[in-house]
Amino acid sequence: MLATRDLSRTIVALKLHRRLLGFIAGASSGYSRPCPCGVDKFAVLFQNCSDVRSLKELHARVLTLGLGRDAILGSKILICYASLGVLPKTRLCFQGFLNDDISHWSSAMVDIFREGYPYEVILLYRGLKLRQIGLDEKTVTFGLKSCTKLRNCLLGKGMHADSLKLGLSRDKFVGCSLVGLYSKLARMDESQKEANRVTLVSLLQVAGNLGAIREGKSLHCYSIRREIGVSDEVLETSLVHMYTRCGAYQLASAILKNSKQSVASWNAMLAGLTQTGQSRNAIHYFSVMLHEHKVIPDSVTYANVISACAELHNSGLAASVHAYLIRRSIPLDVVLATALIEVYLKCTRIMRSRHLFDQLMVKDVVSYNTMIYGYLQSGMANEAIALLKEMMAECIAPNSVTVLSLLAAIADHKDFVRGRWIHGFAIRHGFCSDVDIANQIIHMYSGCGKIAAARIVFDSLEKKNLVSWTAMMMGCLFCGHAGETVQLCQLMQQHGEKPDSITVMAAVQAVSELGHLKGVKQIHCFVYRTLLEKDTKTTNSLITAYAKCGRLDLSVGLFLGLEQKDLDSWNSMISAYGRHGFYTKVLEMFKLMEEGNINPDGLTFSSVLSACSHAGLVQDGLRIFQSMTSVYSIIPQQEHYGCIVDLLSRAGHLEEGYKLIKLSTVKDKSSILCALLSACRTHGNTMLGQIIGDELLEFEQQNPGTYALVSDVFAQKGQWNKSANIRNRAKESGLRKPPGYSLIESVGEANDRR
Repeated sequence: MLATRDLSRTIVALKLHRRLLGFIAGASSGYSRPCPCGVDKFAVLFQNCSDVRSLKELHARVLTLGLGRDAILGSKILICYASLGVLPKTRLCFQGFLNDDISHWSSAMVDIFREGYPYEVILLYRGLKLRQIGLDEKTVTFGLKSCTKLRNCLLGKGMHADSLKLGLSRDKFVGCSLVGLYSKLARMDESQKEANRVTLVSLLQVAGNLGAIREGKSLHCYSIRREIGVSDEVLETSLVHMYTRCGAYQLASAILKNSKQSVASWNAMLAGLTQTGQSRNAIHYFSVMLHEHKVIPDSVTYANVISACAELHNSGLAASVHAYLIRRSIPLDVVLATALIEVYLKCTRIMRSRHLFDQLMVKDVVSYNTMIYGYLQSGMANEAIALLKEMMAECIAPNSVTVLSLLAAIADHKDFVRGRWIHGFAIRHGFCSDVDIANQIIHMYSGCGKIAAARIVFDSLEKKNLVSWTAMMMGCLFCGHAGETVQLCQLMQQHGEKPDSITVMAAVQAVSELGHLKGVKQIHCFVYRTLLEKDTKTTNSLITAYAKCGRLDLSVGLFLGLEQKDLDSWNSMISAYGRHGFYTKVLEMFKLMEEGNINPDGLTFSSVLSACSHAGLVQDGLRIFQSMTSVYSIIPQQEHYGCIVDLLSRAGHLEEGYKLIKLSTVKDKSSILCALLSACRTHGNTMLGQIIGDELLEFEQQNPGTYALVSDVFAQKGQWNKSANIRNRAKESGLRKPPGYSLIESVGEANDRR
């Protein structure tokens, strides 16, 4: 009986083994999308699994159903193996779930590390290297974090070497993990070789760039304890740089006072202050360096001071430094000259910049880039392109910065013709393989409204990064293709790219424009699962989306649940109340903002003034409109004048509204006058309507709506001949008013609201 039972079990095991082999072999050639219901069901079962035998049976069932390669379910399986302590002993889950897709491996490593199994993360890291799949920022980051948890400095140094070989050490998360590894393992046994001066200088540089003050202080303390780099100029300069970049200016100043007072250390201080937006302090410390410490500056010092002047747009001080250099007969090398060119360009002294540029005996790509960028910022695209051609004639090869500057400026000006020329230039000179340049080309075409051209560039990219997907999504959204934006978001996730907050906000805006409440809820669930609900901007976009889809209650709940409410949060909620007709709530929110010392912006006033208009609150509206300039120093724009004119028009104060328009500083007044003309027709004020109509026909000759409004005003006054003549003029000009349309949600989707 026992032999029969053993034989039966052996046969079942062989059948199961054969099925698994067939699944693994077939899965390598193709993969069908698993059923979400099955995935959710098994995820719950794995979460409650408490023994190894049940786990393996459940895992086998998953594989036979073809669910073995689902990323979310696979992570649950790996965590379950790790929690039961059998992950190192089994290869089954690796074969079924972890194929050659790096994103699956990195997701698994992140999930397992968060569950508290660093040794299993190291196993996955080794598996990646053995199978020669490659490494990315996440795998190295969580590998280093695991080494820190396990206090394995030797293995961490190996990962450090891997990151250097692959160029991943510049990533901020990798860099922060490296700093954490070395700073936390600094008190290891004396017998083990520890970090040397070169390592400390490198890590201090990383800590400064990341603003990691805590880790930087740990490295500083470690160098003091081990007496590494005592009175060493390079290490002192690195410490000054680190503290300055981290905003610890007093500590940086203290190191300077107790150091050898080298010019390099002072240069690090000045450069750090300038790079962190403390240009005024940089100029102050320059004065202290000269007069109190008597340190002789070099060309780098002057370049830093001139860069500070550029940030402050202080051409007077820059000219004084320039004059000092001339009086002292200090030669202008390419660094100093480029800094002066930049400051004069920022202060709109274009001719002086060009004069300095032409005087340069030796020009490099940086000086050319500075001059080209200055031309582009001043709207002088022809001069910039001419300089690009001159640069190439001088056999100075443009770099990616050159092309990116040209593309960015052309995108801002929506200059499609020149943008296409730069695209051709990038193709001819081999720059299109650079993903950053390709992303900027996508952005440029999208900004010019050429979404088809942008899509061609996007589809031609072999290696798309998150910026590529986001640029394409934002472009589709900008051009009114909300449905395509949603499709791109889904396709991006199928390719293993995880959305960030910007991508999520684009997707939220797209589904809300389509009126898809169900889509908004799905994205909200994704935000919750990925802990993005802590990101205020993402939550703000959800507040707006729910309001657009008719769920004001969900918008209110999200707003009240925000720990940190910024101005956009208040604007989103005010707009949501206004959209649903709760105008009293809009004014209450505005009052709460004032009481909380939260300064409103132009968008706030647009929403509040619109609410006052719809509620007929003339006095409140006028008071709030006047407070824009008198209290908050905000210059009213066209939309604000439109709201206040609409408010006055609804109350019948048409002449007062017309006077306000005439006194306004808005350049294009046609849309506001059209609104007032419509009010004149409603209130029967044909005299004022005729005056406004005559003004509009002088400026709005291509707007069919204007002709229709003016014609109605004359018809209302009984001047039928004039009314007919105006309509005939519109027909002769080929003008035709486009029909309106509405966007509504289908019945099935509308039921989701209940």
